[in-house]
Amino acid sequence: MRNRNEMCVLKKNPDLPIPKGARASRSLLVRHANELRRLREEEWSYESIHEAFLECYGEVFSMSLQVFRERARRVLQKELGKEAKLLETVLRVNLE
Repeated sequence: MRNRNEMCVLKKNPDLPIPKGARASRSLLVRHANELRRLREEEWSYESIHEAFLECYGEVFSMSLQVFRERARRVLQKELGKEAKLLETVLRVNLE
């Protein structure tokens, strides 16, 4: 478990509003996809990452760890899929 000083790892963009409603947590996970990926690469547990999002955004992330983990995994999978398609397109263009 990380201490509270290490938890402020998310860089909030003050120009972007904090979404509200049922899909707010997913929107914020997408917004922070690169940071989410970096934290997983640094071997942070989903529990520590969940706590970081709770500290940063509050009740938007008041959900069970299981729900948070599944949403985070889906966002990461989708982002990896987008990157793979982009790489494929770049390679195809370069080969032509």
